[in-house]
Amino acid sequence: MDIDLKKFETEGYLGPFSINDQSYFNSLLKERYIPKNLYTWYKSPHEKSQKLVKIASDKNILSKLKILLKENILLWGSLFVDQKPDGQHAWHLDVEHGSWNGVTVWIGLNNLSEKTSLSIITHTHLLKTAPLELKKKLNVDHTKDQAVLEEAKKLDPRCELKKFYLKNGEFIIWSGRIWHSTLNQSSRIRQSIILQYCTPNNKVKIPTNFDYPNTAWSKTEPPCILISGKDEFNFNKVLLKKDLKFIDSFKILTVYSLRYKISHFLRKFRKVLSN
Repeated sequence: MDIDLKKFETEGYLGPFSINDQSYFNSLLKERYIPKNLYTWYKSPHEKSQKLVKIASDKNILSKLKILLKENILLWGSLFVDQKPDGQHAWHLDVEHGSWNGVTVWIGLNNLSEKTSLSIITHTHLLKTAPLELKKKLNVDHTKDQAVLEEAKKLDPRCELKKFYLKNGEFIIWSGRIWHSTLNQSSRIRQSIILQYCTPNNKVKIPTNFDYPNTAWSKTEPPCILISGKDEFNFNKVLLKKDLKFIDSFKILTVYSLRYKISHFLRKFRKVLSN
């Protein structure tokens, strides 16, 4: 599929596309075992995961990003998402992109089907509000597609609901400010990863709340990785790929894997006891 820059700028998304080489997806998912206290914040496992940096630099993704963002590109955010059966992430705007421009890549990794949807509303990246703000001001139910769409259309009649049922290895690219939601109506945990990029002329920050537009920010600098080109601005804490100190794969698959599984078991056990 060709990259239509005009469509991206106007409608706010492109795709779906496919990752050609999915042979490392199983090992990539095991990077979730890296303890969160080893990286700076919940959206920076990329600073410790070699396989995560590999997929963030995949040529199928990077070639498209270079058309959208040009040559100089930072990876500022990454996040593994395990969505439980009957789980919903209601309509929202990622608050970080309420403060700076960028692009999000959403990749399906495991257990995707016709019951695991990803939805966006086109043109909403051009609006000066967000679903949670509409909920607070107008009592809009941000869990309901039609309610959110109707409010978006009042602001821009071109807005359309796009619902995608991706397969493992497929991805969507959207402008950072696009309103989006996900729903898992299957009986299995749906696993995906979010990768977020920007150009080095943006100042990246860590939010301490999710109250758009009144977002508060941490003084801690989030680590970014220079995926392509160079950084001539020095606005951010930028790590070069050659200087990264990744967690050893053997340690991930043994010590951290066991710790993760024990912790997961204990959470389920405590939940059973509380019921």
